[in-house]
Amino acid sequence: MELEKGFCIWFTGVPASGKSTVAAAVERRLRERGLKVENLDADEVRRNLSPDLKYSKEDRDMNTKRLAYLASLLCRNGVSALIAAVASYREFRDRARRMIDHFAEVWVDCPLEECRRRDPKGLYARGDRGEVDDIAGVHQPYEAPLNPEVHLKTDQMSVDEAADLVIRRLEELRYLPREEDEEVYSPEEEEKIKRRLKALGYL
Repeated sequence: MELEKGFCIWFTGVPASGKSTVAAAVERRLRERGLKVENLDADEVRRNLSPDLKYSKEDRDMNTKRLAYLASLLCRNGVSALIAAVASYREFRDRARRMIDHFAEVWVDCPLEECRRRDPKGLYARGDRGEVDDIAGVHQPYEAPLNPEVHLKTDQMSVDEAADLVIRRLEELRYLPREEDEEVYSPEEEEKIKRRLKALGYL
């Protein structure tokens, strides 16, 4: 399925809330529908485009600005962009919304205790040992969205349930056609079928 313009989904939440996991599930669903999708992994983009940046507010600001700019370029060219990035401050995400025409903010909400229990990258454990002091929601502020397009409580639902909610909201926003609304045949194909049915006496 070709889109004239792509859309951007920004998954925000504290570390280990499930942003990347849900984004990957949504990506699979979109690819199954034939969409052009790019999953902009925040850590990968930082490693390749911003290796000089640390985790101060100013550096986080620059990294999120670069992510939003990349996403805006993709969306202008019909490629949808998924971004799983904390983006701690609302002003960072609001700027991305201004930069991208079709934008959806997804709050991946999970209690800090559960995030600590998951801790897939060992980030919270490192914080407890005093090795890092820049974890959003612990050492630095995390400003939760006020009016996200989607609010996922990932401690209360499965990954599939979360991804389904995101897809449903994209359909409601008309960023994504409902599957039942998608064309099965082109107008030319439909005309051929009608002629064939008429010749067979069905019409």
